[in-house]
Amino acid sequence: MLSIRTLVLALATLPLALSLHAQAAAKTKVDPAIRKGVVTFNPFAIFAEYVAGDVEVKASPSWTLDAGASWAGISDFNGYRALEAKARYYPGEKALQGFAVAATAGFGSVNDDIYISYGLRIATRRTTRPSIGTELSYQWIIGPSSRFVAVTGLGLKRFLGDEGSDPISVPILPTARINIGFAF
Repeated sequence: MLSIRTLVLALATLPLALSLHAQAAAKTKVDPAIRKGVVTFNPFAIFAEYVAGDVEVKASPSWTLDAGASWAGISDFNGYRALEAKARYYPGEKALQGFAVAATAGFGSVNDDIYISYGLRIATRRTTRPSIGTELSYQWIIGPSSRFVAVTGLGLKRFLGDEGSDPISVPILPTARINIGFAF
């Protein structure tokens, strides 16, 4: 039977395989501006049991809309989960390429085990809080067929709501993107 980890790893490598196949089949250089969207994931984080990816589509020559998801602790699917929507502005007016700044809004969720004395776990509590944030990134669409995508970026995310005894104990979380994928 396939484990969750094997399934996630297989799905995460699919964009890379499709991109490499498309580049091998390309005979002439294709203008990256014809691409309507990108699918990217972080291939390095998988080894740390973390999965993150984005799907981004053009909304105008300088704006894109993005949906991003991430999971930490995928071995038992406990731990951190996040889902975000992003509006990304490309000041060079070449959406999907170059420098971009994004506004993000979404939800973050964390499991918290509750223990009593002697390490006896009595319950697991899931806490979900809304978040807002911002991100600066740079994205390249490269190759003869303009299908391979590489992106790097940094950002901050603020969790909203009561911080009390909440397992999401940091009100502000730094974020990073080092993704690869394919353009469509």
